[in-house]
Amino acid sequence: MFGIALAIVLTLSVSVQAKFPDDPKPCKYGDGECIMKLCNTLFSERSSEEDPGLNLTRLDPLKVDKLVISQGEDASPVGITLTFTDNLLYGIKDQRIVKVKGFGKDLTGKHEVRIIAKTFSLVGPYNINGKVLILPISGTGKSNMTMVNVKSIVTFSGKPLEKNGEIYLDVTNFKITMKPESTHYHFSNLFNGDKALGDNMNVFLNENSEAIYKETASAIDKSFSQLYMGIVKGVFSKLPYSKLFAEE
Repeated sequence: MFGIALAIVLTLSVSVQAKFPDDPKPCKYGDGECIMKLCNTLFSERSSEEDPGLNLTRLDPLKVDKLVISQGEDASPVGITLTFTDNLLYGIKDQRIVKVKGFGKDLTGKHEVRIIAKTFSLVGPYNINGKVLILPISGTGKSNMTMVNVKSIVTFSGKPLEKNGEIYLDVTNFKITMKPESTHYHFSNLFNGDKALGDNMNVFLNENSEAIYKETASAIDKSFSQLYMGIVKGVFSKLPYSKLFAEE
């Protein structure tokens, strides 16, 4: 669930075209097949590079400073506040785009990217409080949340923003929806280090992972949409929209 984001697609495309304007050649406006092939090559070959001038950080692993998943208890058997700090997200380099729509000359048009991934793993410190199904849960320690065979859809639109005589894309309505085949959890130091309770809870979480994800999917999508929208906005603020694509 964690690396599916148009942010990654766009930052890679922009980085290559800024550094290597002739190789590969920029895609034409709206050429979804070209954009898909270019970005899939970049995922596998350049995910470990960074470009501060384009607000492009290393993508695999991707550093996640803070991410909060808040699921209210109203009418839901899962009510948690789960905070990740200083985590690393693994798996972006192996994800692949399977369909691209949009990216025409109209900055207000809708754009869509469909992506599949073998696995995504978010690893690092966590804090959790609340309830999961019928059981209370609390803890602070290290966690590993891994999603397997993830299908994702990224959509966004935008509006023109004039700056220094050039037109930039101001990203709006950014949304990620993710559907994993399965999800696996491990939280260390649950219940103040009570090993028996912690081990039982981890077993319970994994035995009921499908139901837990179903209840928290909306909150997860919202949190990751906010995270990646910031990355996308940062990249589009660096280059005018017209310089991202070729006319012919």
